[in-house]
Amino acid sequence: MVYLFGSRGTEGPQSSSTRLGDKEVKLVSTELELQQMLTELNKSCPSVIVVNAEGRALSRNGTLSLLSMCWDEDVIFVIDVQELGSKAFSQTVKDGADSSKWASVKEVLEDSTTVKVFCDPRSDSDALYHHYGILLKNVFCVQLAEVACRRQARHKVHFVKSRKNIILEHGELSEEELKEWDKFEREKSLGISSINFSRRPLSNQTLKYSALGVAYLLRIYMKMAKKRFMDENWIKEESKVRVEKCLLPSYEEEENGARAPTDWVVLNMLGRGGVVHSVRFRQFRTRNCSKGRVYRKH
Repeated sequence: MVYLFGSRGTEGPQSSSTRLGDKEVKLVSTELELQQMLTELNKSCPSVIVVNAEGRALSRNGTLSLLSMCWDEDVIFVIDVQELGSKAFSQTVKDGADSSKWASVKEVLEDSTTVKVFCDPRSDSDALYHHYGILLKNVFCVQLAEVACRRQARHKVHFVKSRKNIILEHGELSEEELKEWDKFEREKSLGISSINFSRRPLSNQTLKYSALGVAYLLRIYMKMAKKRFMDENWIKEESKVRVEKCLLPSYEEEENGARAPTDWVVLNMLGRGGVVHSVRFRQFRTRNCSKGRVYRKH
């Protein structure tokens, strides 16, 4: 059933809302809908928000068409940046803005007290900064956390995993959710997918695909954050490096894109006592390090 933002039963030429499995996906394409989303966000005041941008060749040289946000596993908001333009980030809450934690989406993304979870923030950061002057803060990169998980399990890791593989492996998808994935993959492989980020009105498939970018990452983040070895502050530090690297004039999108950082080491894969004598990824020596933690050579 296709229905308007906040109500059901009214159909129109453009899908304002749809469903992805048991999740409601709401399209935000007007200033009023954006104000409603910000009001709900401020009411919930979450400590963690999952974010994902989509566009044609998403980068400083491409386009940023859609921005998906999720802080509740039941609802996903997809902001139509192409339709709203700069107002997608500058529009403020209509009433009570002074008492709201976040007056705009820009304030949310640049808030240093709220965790923003991305699968890989590099293209998103590149596009958000160069098109709209937004500098992401307090970012948690799931790709990097997944690398840390594999190295903790004593695997040699040279490359990061794709969003699809991370979600399928760590997302604990239900049978219905797996069917959604299979449907998208089958249509893409047959070349019959209707996904197009630039075409308006948006198709249901495009809306659902955009929502997939954040649908299961909140679940994965919570799962990873519970691991005792995980140094979340360290992951955020490395995520910040990824974000800021994209701001440089010399940044190239394909530069080390799929390679896992080589200066990571998990100490308990090298023996007891917490003393590192030789590291395959980057050689150095250290003393008095806590066993089982992930460290970086500075």
